[in-house]
Amino acid sequence: ICGATNVDTRVRVAMITVLQRQHVQKRAALPVRLKTHAAGLRWINGNAAARLRRAPPARTPVPWAPRHQQASRSARLGFLRARTVLAVLVLLPVIVVVLLVVSRSLLAGELLPQPKPLLPVPPETDQALYRMLIPEEPPRASSKGNPVLSGALKVASYRTQPGDSISQIAQRFGLNIDTVISWNDIRDARVIRPGTALDIPNIDGLKYRVRRGDSLEQIARSAGLPLNSVLDANRLPSSVISVGQELFLPGIHMRPNDLNRVLGNLFIYPVRGKISSFFGSRPDPFTGIKRFHNGVDIVNVPGTPIMAAMAGSVEDVGFNNNYGLYVILRHSGYQTLYGHLARYTVVRRQKVQQGEEIGELGTTGYSTGPHLHFSIFRNGEAVDPLAFLK
Repeated sequence: ICGATNVDTRVRVAMITVLQRQHVQKRAALPVRLKTHAAGLRWINGNAAARLRRAPPARTPVPWAPRHQQASRSARLGFLRARTVLAVLVLLPVIVVVLLVVSRSLLAGELLPQPKPLLPVPPETDQALYRMLIPEEPPRASSKGNPVLSGALKVASYRTQPGDSISQIAQRFGLNIDTVISWNDIRDARVIRPGTALDIPNIDGLKYRVRRGDSLEQIARSAGLPLNSVLDANRLPSSVISVGQELFLPGIHMRPNDLNRVLGNLFIYPVRGKISSFFGSRPDPFTGIKRFHNGVDIVNVPGTPIMAAMAGSVEDVGFNNNYGLYVILRHSGYQTLYGHLARYTVVRRQKVQQGEEIGELGTTGYSTGPHLHFSIFRNGEAVDPLAFLK
């Protein structure tokens, strides 16, 4: 019985031990994370079972690299340095050439075209330019010395025939053309109708009508004549004159500009081309708002020579936001404006002849394309150029 009892006791102890082990295995295990950095492994004891994972590689920079990687890195750096040096060598001559061209243009006095304005320029910017276009004093007539009268003044009458011209009539009577024009108050010598009665004097000279405020001494001095010559030519007993009285000024010639205006040769076109914009009100080419256009725009290719429309002197040259590079010429009683030039070839106070080159056509300033803006001012007021151009 004792032996059996011992056996049963051992069996029960073994069974209890087995049950305890199963109970221990069924208990929830505490989560434990262990890392083995040296081997690059990570052991995790989860709820279900233990797993063995490989840890990600460390991101710490490696202070050394294999020899073949060091060689490739050196090759890349050498290639980048070579490419940089090559780019500098290629761009350096281009930069030098551009600097030389710019410096040469500045030394030659040629201004480079200015960039076009992004926004419309208000018309007030023209006021400084218009202040130069002020009315001139009435010009004085010129004479060729003191004339000597050959006999008494006589005036004949002539009636024009078909085909007659003022120049032919003056030549027929041995007179200057301005003498015939002055004596007959001709405004346009191109329009002479057959049957017109003309006064033909026997001596060259101009007819002058006395105005309010005139004196005989002032008239003689303006004409460059001695007072006695005027008294003798008009058979005046004294210097007393009246308004509206007609006087004869012997040997005096009309001013060239006045004569050219009567003959229709006052102004010539400064450049040939198509007129793209006329004198008067027009829509602004940038904004579409109606503005007054004080001249005509003549289109041609850039660099086309611009000629002086009439003989005169250079009043001003420079740059204006609206007209770009410009030239203003002063004439007898008139001024002309040439705008949007590529460059100008004259200087202030320079004398120019009709047809002489003063610049080149361009598109500087407030411009939509290459053209010349041409304006004529008479006593400071803008007039239609087409009424004066030949």
